[in-house]
Parts: sequence; structure tokens; C-alpha cells
Amino acid sequence: MNPVWQTLLVILISFCASFIQRVSGFGFGIFAITFLPYIMGTYGEANILSTMLALSMSLSVAVRLFRSVDLKNLIFPLVGCAVSTYVAVNLIKTGADAIVKLMLGAVLVLLSMYFLFFADRIHIRATRSAGLIAGVLSGILGGLFSMGGPPVVVYYMESEKDPKTYMATIQAYFALSNIYSVGVKLSAGFAGANTFVFFAVGLVGVAAGVLVGSRIFDKMDGAKIRKAVCVIMAVSGLFNCADAISSLVG
Repeated sequence: MNPVWQTLLVILISFCASFIQRVSGFGFGIFAITFLPYIMGTYGEANILSTMLALSMSLSVAVRLFRSVDLKNLIFPLVGCAVSTYVAVNLIKTGADAIVKLMLGAVLVLLSMYFLFFADRIHIRATRSAGLIAGVLSGILGGLFSMGGPPVVVYYMESEKDPKTYMATIQAYFALSNIYSVGVKLSAGFAGANTFVFFAVGLVGVAAGVLVGSRIFDKMDGAKIRKAVCVIMAVSGLFNCADAISSLVG
């Protein structure tokens, strides 16, 4: 792909992903990893770029709200995440892109179905074991697909009833888990020659998306935005599955 078009598309994807998360409360990694594999040279490079950009967004919020973070409630999710992230990243390292793309497609479809039909019906007890399990699942999804949010969102919504504490704690979790994830993915060789260049230009999109999303937050219907994202996820997931199957049988 032409480098100019590649750069513009990275900025656009970063803008849309950060805008969606600012308006709806979730979705940066889900949206970004839906499109970045088609832009970057390899799936691994798309994965680490998405993680780095998501880190920049969560870190800024976590630093601003640090005094409201429930530090004790970070321990078990982060322990679970650390172990499973390492395992998941090494699975990608040894797997073929077509297989990973097929898995990504299946996960996108399943997540879209969850958010559309089951998110408001599923509740869990906020125990230490639940936090550990949420962290393990988050690490698997984050390591494989750079979308580790859904399991810990469910956990922290049950364990942190104060909105400010919830936001501060989950963003601190995302910041710390993504710092670790970036380190593991760098050591696994996911970064390409231009990864950090695209990260730098992607930050422009992230900043613009947050700014625009903040200014029109009160005028947007977050529920409709979430549903639109889920539809995009489902369509992209089906396309990924079809593309991967075509590559495997061809």
C-alpha cells in the first residue's frame, strides 16, 4: 500500500476508535483491530500498533484520575492478565496469519453478539476469583487480538459501584496491562520498521477523536453508537472468516 494512504488510514482509524470510546465508553481496540490488519504489513504489527494507541488513551485518563483508583482491585485481574498475555502472544508468534485471522473473525462475531443481546443480562459476583478469571480472559483477548476490554468491563462494573472509581480503576488496569502487553509484543518481534512512525501519526488521530468526542458527548446517543460498532464488528468478523478460509483452502 502507498505510504501516504497508509498514514492517512492509520490516522482515520485512530480518530474513529478514540471517538467511539469517548462517546460510548468502550471499543477502541475492537474497532482498531478490525481494520488495522488490512493496513499494516503483518497481523502482529497491526496488533502491537493497536495496543500502543490504546495505551496512550487509557494512560492519560488513568493519570488524571489516579487518586480515585482502587489499587487493591487491580491486583488479581493484573496477575491473571500477565500470565495469559504472555501465553497468547507466543501463540500468535508461532501461528500462521490465516489461522489468527480466522480466530479474530470468530471472536469479532461472538463479541458483537454478546454486546447486542447479552451484555445487559449477564452479571457476576465481584470476588477475587472472578477478578482473576476476568484478567486471564482479558489477557488472552488482549494478547491475541488487542481487545482485552470486555471481560474486565463486566468485572469492574460489578465490583466498582461509584462511577468515578470505576472509570479510574478500569483505565488504570488498561494502562498497566497494555504497558506489559506492549513489552511482551516488542520482545516477540511484532514491531515492524515503521511501527513507531505510525504510532506517532496515530496519536494525532487519537487526540482529535478524544477532542471531538468530548465536545459532542452530550449530543450523541451512546447506545446507538455501540450498536453500530457491533454491526461493524459482525460484518468484519464474517469477512475475516471468509478471507481466512479462502486462504487456507486455496
